[in-house]
Amino acid sequence: MLIRFQGNDSILDSRPFTDDEVQFNLLHLVRESESPYLFTNKNRSIIIGQSALKYPAWIWTENNITDDDIKELKDDFTELYKDVDILTFVAKPDIAILLAEHYSKVKHKNYSISLQMESFQCPSVIEAKQVNGRLRQATIKDSIIISEFLSGFVYDCFGKETTSEEQLETAKMYIASKNLYIWECDSKIISMANIAHNSKRNVRINEVYTIPDMRGKGFGAKIVSELCKIILSEHKTPVLYTDLRNPASNKAYKNVGFTECGKVTQISFNFESDGI
Repeated sequence: MLIRFQGNDSILDSRPFTDDEVQFNLLHLVRESESPYLFTNKNRSIIIGQSALKYPAWIWTENNITDDDIKELKDDFTELYKDVDILTFVAKPDIAILLAEHYSKVKHKNYSISLQMESFQCPSVIEAKQVNGRLRQATIKDSIIISEFLSGFVYDCFGKETTSEEQLETAKMYIASKNLYIWECDSKIISMANIAHNSKRNVRINEVYTIPDMRGKGFGAKIVSELCKIILSEHKTPVLYTDLRNPASNKAYKNVGFTECGKVTQISFNFESDGI
């Protein structure tokens, strides 16, 4: 049986969860949402967290979870989401497939692996090669170029074409947060990186993008390494996720000092047609 808990519960600040908190860092964002859905079991060997149904649920399981707790999780997960018309969730790869297969069989719905990610942390920075330019916060004057960067980022990551005009309000939102940084060289913006979330022990970086004609020259590594230095100076650990379909970026982050902390798999269900 699932037990609901509040975002300030110590379970998210205690072992064994903290052993995996880089891998499941998004649960710290979920816990801070206005009315999060947070569940565990009597053994506290699982956590299900979701800020809203339209966003993915994150499902953590301890590494030595028992077969009985896995069986209970499959049944409880299916019961929890029995009446939904949208469902995406993220879990450790083996658990993700177990839950997907069970839910698919019970609900007769098809599913797909929509994303596979590796989690990384940077305990110390490996000095990036020297490149010209400087790091600075993005300002409202950068809105147009940032909107172009976001359009490129969306295409690179998701294969979705958007215009810079469509990304303009998002660009302004990122800039207003004062967490978006750029690498500027000779008055030209080359790269961007965003501090997405600041939790008790970790700071998550995302939206790392370098203009195509300047890639492979060290600018992406430089902006990330400089951000990591700032984060480490605040006695927190930089973390990020990478898409496993992009091995080049995975290698680039390792060169900066990031180390792998575990893979997660995102499953998406199709509710428009019944499974076979």
